[in-house]
Amino acid sequence: MFYNKKNKGKCIKKYITYIFLFFLLSLFLIIGFTIKKSYKVQEKLLEDSLEKKALAIFNLIVDMRHWNAQFDGVYVKTEKLKPNPYLNPGFIKSENKDTLVWINPAFMTRQISNIASQRDGFRLKITSNKLINKNNAPDEYEKKILDYFDENPEVPYYWKIEDNTFKFMGALKTEADCLKCHAKQGYHVGDVRGGISVFFDAKQEYTQLEEINKDKTQTIIYLIIAAIGTLITFVIYQTIKIRDEKKISLLNKSLERKIEELDEFNKTLHNKVNVEVKKQREKENLLIQQSKLAALGEMIGNIAHQWRQPISAVSAIMMNIKWTAISQGVDKNFLDERMKEANDQLKYMSQTIDDFRNFFKPDKEKEYFNLKLKAKKAYKIVKDTLENYNINLQIICKKDEIIAHGYPNEFSQVILNLISNAKDVLIERKIENPKIVIDIYEQEEKLFCVVKDNAGGIEEKYINRIFEPYFTTKDTEGTGIGLYISKEIIEKHMSGTLHVKNSNEGAVFEISLPKPKEKEDERA
Repeated sequence: MFYNKKNKGKCIKKYITYIFLFFLLSLFLIIGFTIKKSYKVQEKLLEDSLEKKALAIFNLIVDMRHWNAQFDGVYVKTEKLKPNPYLNPGFIKSENKDTLVWINPAFMTRQISNIASQRDGFRLKITSNKLINKNNAPDEYEKKILDYFDENPEVPYYWKIEDNTFKFMGALKTEADCLKCHAKQGYHVGDVRGGISVFFDAKQEYTQLEEINKDKTQTIIYLIIAAIGTLITFVIYQTIKIRDEKKISLLNKSLERKIEELDEFNKTLHNKVNVEVKKQREKENLLIQQSKLAALGEMIGNIAHQWRQPISAVSAIMMNIKWTAISQGVDKNFLDERMKEANDQLKYMSQTIDDFRNFFKPDKEKEYFNLKLKAKKAYKIVKDTLENYNINLQIICKKDEIIAHGYPNEFSQVILNLISNAKDVLIERKIENPKIVIDIYEQEEKLFCVVKDNAGGIEEKYINRIFEPYFTTKDTEGTGIGLYISKEIIEKHMSGTLHVKNSNEGAVFEISLPKPKEKEDERA
């Protein structure tokens, strides 16, 4: 796209217009800011000046008190000054029989205050909430400030202006030299012991400030300029608006078309997302079913192993019955006992197949269940297989009940997967004294079920991929789906986490589930 001279000229005019509008707006803002802040700035400067003046007086008094305190007070030769009755001794006699009055920091401050307060519009006073001398008692205003210092010991001073009077009070902090006289009042170094008030008339200063601000000519001129600038800006704006309305209208129509196209695309995209989500869910369900089928195949082997010994026992019993009947004749009591043993074995076989059937029964809704019982249920399925390979499995749970909320059968399948994986590795690596430990406990808002073994752990190159679908370290014997499905069940179906790490002995699979708050409320 290229621009001719005409288009270039329009662009230059447009930029000039924007610059001019910006200038007018900036000028108006500067004027408004100047009008609003000019008086406040002058008033702030005056207040700062008064504050510094009061603070300088306060610091001078404090410095004189420090000078006095470093000598533990001073003695003044005088017959006119009445000794302080709160000082002991208030005076002494010199060798020449002259009266030497003891002046401590507080006494000296009060004498200076009396002299300074003789000036018109000025008052200086030392005061405290814990009085030794009643002449230092605070008035109502001073009492409020002293209470404020007690609540806020880090505040060095406070001031305010009231009726053209600048009222200042500085906090007197207790120092080591002060404790000689004031320790008995309970003060410690750093405590606020009182304050020094400095009041002086600021009417003259505020009168001068008002005189300075009477001249508003310059401000009025700025306002007129701002008004003219605003009017010009408005005229320019209206002209530009009329000229550009047609262009804006065309742009709006084009924009509407684009929005319609975008809406249509969003609808199509939404449908595509729904289709893909549905496909993904189907894949997940398929993977879960595949995992169950794989586990079921392993369970059938366990069933066959469990049935082998009972069937052999039944065969032996029947042979015993047969030979006894042949050699000794039929003994009814003996026959009954042997038949009862045979029936017990058959009941055991029947119960075993019921356990397998219930184990693979799917859960339709979430429910509350005992983690310990469901772990035992998984163990029961592979108990005989583990005993056949001398694998010791131990379930540790200090409480009889640790209640979770979710799908109990799916949780049992996860535990079964972890036990089966540990069993396979223990057998493959021919570990001496093989063992599997299931540790169940709770901490704060979490429930934990940790399955660990002593098979030596998972190789570091595999540990970060162990939960990937179709990833297996069992060559042709594994499907690579069991741990993936276990993680899906715990994290997506039961809002928990499943992690793996290596310990000094072997692999550690940690399942964490949230505590069911609703169940806790019901039991309470």
